[in-house]
Parts: sequence; structure tokens; C-alpha cells
Amino acid sequence: MNRLNIELYAERLARHVERAADELADARLREAWWELELAARPSLSVRDAERLEALGLLLTPTTASTIMCSVGERVADLAAIHRLQAIVERQRAEARQVQTGVTTTSSPPSSS
Repeated sequence: MNRLNIELYAERLARHVERAADELADARLREAWWELELAARPSLSVRDAERLEALGLLLTPTTASTIMCSVGERVADLAAIHRLQAIVERQRAEARQVQTGVTTTSSPPSSS
């Protein structure tokens, strides 16, 4: 694979890392909000809780469970992307060395 393709792929991975990190941060924040909502629920009437769930201001237990699972999934996603990124970075470094080697060896020898 040529160096340009490796560079473009590395940039693509960097964008995926950013997106996965943002998704993980969001899921962790939603997890913290769920804890606040659990503490608030006993003070709310059933009708208020249902209304707030319908408005999207309170999570339903099913949604909260999904978010809890998504935190683990996002951590695993990010770890896998980082492992791929490490491989691509090694290939990127090798491509740079090869290009540097080609440039160095294609110069005419000095006549010292």
C-alpha cells in the first residue's frame, strides 16, 4: 500500500476514535443522569414520571439498561480501534522509512 493511502486510512481511524470517544463520554453522562433520575423518582408521582419519560426527560428502565450495556460496548469499540490504529501507525512509520530510504539511495554518490 502506498504512503498516501496509509495516511488517509490513519486520518479515517483518527476520526473514528474521536467519534467513539464522544459516544463513550455521552453514554457515561447518560449513566450518571440515570443515577440522578433514580434518586428523583421516589419524589415523583407515577403520572409525572410517565409524563417525563414521554418527554424524554427521564429514561425508562429499558433505555437505561441499554445505555449501561452501551458503555461497555463503547469501551470495547474504542479499544479495538486503538489496536488497529497501532498497527496502521507501524505501517505508516515503515512507509516513511521506505520513502526516506528511496530518497537517500536515489541521490548520486558524493565524490569525496
